[in-house]
Amino acid sequence: MGSTLVMGAIMLALLTLAGYIVLKAHASSGQSTGIVSTPTIVPITSATTTTTAAPVTTTTEAIPEPTSPKYAVSSASFTLSEPGKYLCAPHGTAAGCVVRSMPLYIFYPAAGRPGEVVNGSTPDRKGGPFPLVVFGGGYLEPVSGYSLILDYWASRGYIVAAPQFPLSQTNSVGGPWEADILNQPGDLSAAITYMLNQNQIRTSVFYGLIKSQAIAVAGQSDGADDALALGYNTCCRDTRVSAVISLSGAELSSYPGKYFVSKGSPLLVVQGSEDQINLPSDSQTVFEAAGPPKYYLTLIGADHLDGYVKVDAYSQAVQNVTGSFLDYYLKGETGALKTMSADGNVAGVDSLS
Repeated sequence: MGSTLVMGAIMLALLTLAGYIVLKAHASSGQSTGIVSTPTIVPITSATTTTTAAPVTTTTEAIPEPTSPKYAVSSASFTLSEPGKYLCAPHGTAAGCVVRSMPLYIFYPAAGRPGEVVNGSTPDRKGGPFPLVVFGGGYLEPVSGYSLILDYWASRGYIVAAPQFPLSQTNSVGGPWEADILNQPGDLSAAITYMLNQNQIRTSVFYGLIKSQAIAVAGQSDGADDALALGYNTCCRDTRVSAVISLSGAELSSYPGKYFVSKGSPLLVVQGSEDQINLPSDSQTVFEAAGPPKYYLTLIGADHLDGYVKVDAYSQAVQNVTGSFLDYYLKGETGALKTMSADGNVAGVDSLS
């Protein structure tokens, strides 16, 4: 193990010298078996944000109609570990390396009134099994900041697993380190493995609740970069993924593989037209390179976080369109694409192609 740690430290140093830290102005992978502590059911609360929504460029009274939730929502907190991978905080004060681990938050359909967030509730077994969505957040953005959309997907009948990447937060050991993005597709893959394992363990609260052949990966900003790598890059591709959602994401040359060399899963790209962090051209490059089926949702006048982390002019459109995309490709609901088209073409709010 000593040689492994030394080699890991050398590789991390080389990545830093090569300039991999410069990934997004906002601030490998393989399938691993997740080992987790006993789960504790906890509420996940929304984080506050100081981001101000960009003005909508076209004045309109049109607002996307909300889709009625089907389930109440609850959440669980876990610790996800990846044996054989190590966390070294190369620029910080931590001595040595430890096994790579991180919090894993699960949002799921629960017993209760549809749309209500119920702390500590058990999963709704009558409606299952449910498709799985694995979500990666952006750099310096906590999972709790995305609870609006994660709760929504769960209320629509999905189990959502969201790892908090270990070097992506201000309180990370040794401080945040964005170059760790190269390891994050592996974290998403490990989360898939963990949830599928839980689906087979009789004592797990998620036993028998997951449709193992209906898995999507989604992410925002750096997390979207991770999702795209997991779905389409030879460095990291996980063939268990059936659909991909990129919320303001991009291809990264930092990943060692190649994108879109073979037919991939259905793709939904969502991009704010006024995003100055992940530029529209980044999302357009992804969309143009991808094979069909693929969809591009423009949020008219939106900045980098608009529509994702708080209720604003775009949040309902993002929820409706992503929900319909998942319904069609993971649940096989035949009318979902028609609904997605209607919700994705609201004057002054969004445009779907």
